[in-house]
Amino acid sequence: MPTPIPITTAPSLRPEIVESNNASDRYEDAYLHARSLEQAGDVIQTTGWALGAVFFCGAVFAAHTVLTPLTPAADWLPPAGFAIAAIVTVFLFWLVGMLVYARGQHVTAGLDSAVNSSPFLSNAQRAKLMFLS
Repeated sequence: MPTPIPITTAPSLRPEIVESNNASDRYEDAYLHARSLEQAGDVIQTTGWALGAVFFCGAVFAAHTVLTPLTPAADWLPPAGFAIAAIVTVFLFWLVGMLVYARGQHVTAGLDSAVNSSPFLSNAQRAKLMFLS
């Protein structure tokens, strides 16, 4: 009579499982970096809008002081300067914020590719890392 094979419920500690957890932790840190880049881009854009609003308020205040009949054209230089500064500030901060945000998206796309092709991760780990589950 053949001897029965013992069945145990204890999981075996395979080396690929340990590597999988290490790889998962590494990818989590990288995704955290990518998300922080995206958030920094949002903060830069919001700061630009706030500074633009401050410059615009300065333009309105400066224009309010020169709103008299027969105001010389040279008196309109400060309000015009503030208005131009508001437009330029919003545009430059928006542009830099968009570039930083795009860099975060680029890093995320590269990480998605690396996670998808990693032989050390299970499908459940891939879905968790890419926020698909």
